[in-house]
Amino acid sequence: MISVGHRFLILLALLWTSSPARSGESLSVPVEDSAIIDQHLFKDSKNACGPASVANVLRFGSPEMQEAWERFVGRDDETRMRFLIDRWFRTPPSLEFPTKKRLSFDGVLEEDLAAACRDLTEQYDLPALQGGFLDRLEGEKSPAFLARIHGYLSDSLERGIPPILSLKTHVARRVERLDDEVAWTYSAHHWVVVSGVRKELRIGDLGFSVDLIEPNGGYRTTAFIYAENLLNFRALKGSEGNGEWLSGRPFLLVQAPGVLSLRPDEAEWKDRVIVTANYLIAPSVGAP
Repeated sequence: MISVGHRFLILLALLWTSSPARSGESLSVPVEDSAIIDQHLFKDSKNACGPASVANVLRFGSPEMQEAWERFVGRDDETRMRFLIDRWFRTPPSLEFPTKKRLSFDGVLEEDLAAACRDLTEQYDLPALQGGFLDRLEGEKSPAFLARIHGYLSDSLERGIPPILSLKTHVARRVERLDDEVAWTYSAHHWVVVSGVRKELRIGDLGFSVDLIEPNGGYRTTAFIYAENLLNFRALKGSEGNGEWLSGRPFLLVQAPGVLSLRPDEAEWKDRVIVTANYLIAPSVGAP
């Protein structure tokens, strides 16, 4: 059996050799580094990665999306970010927790970000965006699972709309109060924007790389999305308290060393740390 360390090196090699930037058959949107919107432009919260990702979709999306961003109240990105958040995140209530707003102290939940995108695109007469969890369908084999998620991303980019991807970190560790049994815990949730992907999967591909816009610091990076075919895991679908823990291999996994927000607190070498491709906001999520 291949060790965890060797598997990680193989994944990094695949990530490097199959990067969309290295392939002539890629779909992408032009991204100017200096124009990326940093979530820290909004100084009232350190967890504005969701709204900042929406802003980056508008900034680098289709011409009508870019025009909509320029029409926002404000003469600079910081003022436009505040307008975006005040209008669609700090006024409407959360769908899951109606006593709270869409943007809370710990960020924006999946369905709340999708609702904000629906409201925004409808108001500005932009292409409709849908949101959906990226868990495996019943009976879905890994190649079909991988192809379906890749299809959502490539379809969106082909339309000139960079999709918004939710990533979640989970940790498995032995818990003393459970007699040292292994238990899975949810650790981190972060939003990024996919700006590039290979146009088509090749026969035998185990995964695919994506170019990302990281709002935490405002830079470009790369990740590798793949189907786990050896070890089962558990992952949270939805929010803590209202969500559901799924078993088996319910989501695609992600290696994203450049996305620092996904690093878990207090993880030790013996703990198993995974990142799931959790939720997507794009034109055709869930479409047959």
